[in-house]
Amino acid sequence: MKPLTTVLSLPVTDPQRTADFYRDGLGLETEGVDEGIVAFELPNLSVFFIESEQYDSYLELSGQIAVDRPSPGASIISCAFATPSEIDDTLTKAAAAGGSSAPANDIDGSYMGYFSDPDGYIWELVANEHTAKSAEAR
Repeated sequence: MKPLTTVLSLPVTDPQRTADFYRDGLGLETEGVDEGIVAFELPNLSVFFIESEQYDSYLELSGQIAVDRPSPGASIISCAFATPSEIDDTLTKAAAAGGSSAPANDIDGSYMGYFSDPDGYIWELVANEHTAKSAEAR
């Protein structure tokens, strides 16, 4: 399999609240809500937050029943950062924007923090020597 790009689609109850959280709270760019979908472009990943009922219609196209939809905590979206201070800044912004977070910690040689958005999706933020080297190479 050699996809040209990857899109992660996630159901949300209120696409405008989601747009506000990620755009206004975390500084991600978006064109806003369009037909129940708010999209964000991250490095090597597009994230589409789709209004729940509309998401269910896509889920049904795949042959799945909407009640089988996984809960937000069933997966973790991980992002690499160059420095621990970027993680701390993001966690502060997430909490101020209406998400929840806890202080980051050093775990097995990595500085790691977690936050969840208003729909409960969990984001893991990681900085370590490998992510710092990757950032320097850019």
